[in-house]
Amino acid sequence: MKTALLASYEKDESLHRLGRLLIDNGWQLWGSAGTARFLSENHIPCRDIASIVGPPILGHRVVTLARKVYAALLANTKEDFEELDRLGVSSINLVYVTLYPLEQTIADPKATPEDVLEHTDIGGPTLLRAAAKGQRLALSDPSQIDLIEPWIKNGSPDSERGPLVARLAAAAERCVADYVNASATYWESRL
Repeated sequence: MKTALLASYEKDESLHRLGRLLIDNGWQLWGSAGTARFLSENHIPCRDIASIVGPPILGHRVVTLARKVYAALLANTKEDFEELDRLGVSSINLVYVTLYPLEQTIADPKATPEDVLEHTDIGGPTLLRAAAKGQRLALSDPSQIDLIEPWIKNGSPDSERGPLVARLAAAAERCVADYVNASATYWESRL
């Protein structure tokens, strides 16, 4: 069974749509606490990732930053997958992340440096980069659901997977690069 990890700041129709698409096509869903709760409340089975990695800590600032999650995303050789089996870790095939609204916070003239720090996402960009590196489906924007929907509904043929993974990886890396650039520009402006 294929597994998706969903960690979305936005609890919206796009998240609902993706969850329904995946469940209806035989995927297993894991989610960060709020994402799992949103999907479960909307009758889409989704397990909280905390059941694998432990509950969120440091005021919910550390949720998905766990070695089991990254092993599940980065495994890519026969030996890697055998090691996952020995560790009792399932591979993750897809990640969907919408990031904390850092750019929106930075644009607010009333925002303090503490506000900017509070809205700086660490786990989301790390998930996207690990999924891209591990050659998983790395969805970084809700519009990408349109891209993967026909592929999933068509049985997820391996022959079409490579170009799809590459396109999503490029978009995920650009998303993260833009996000980090916004943060760097903000902090540089304060020097």
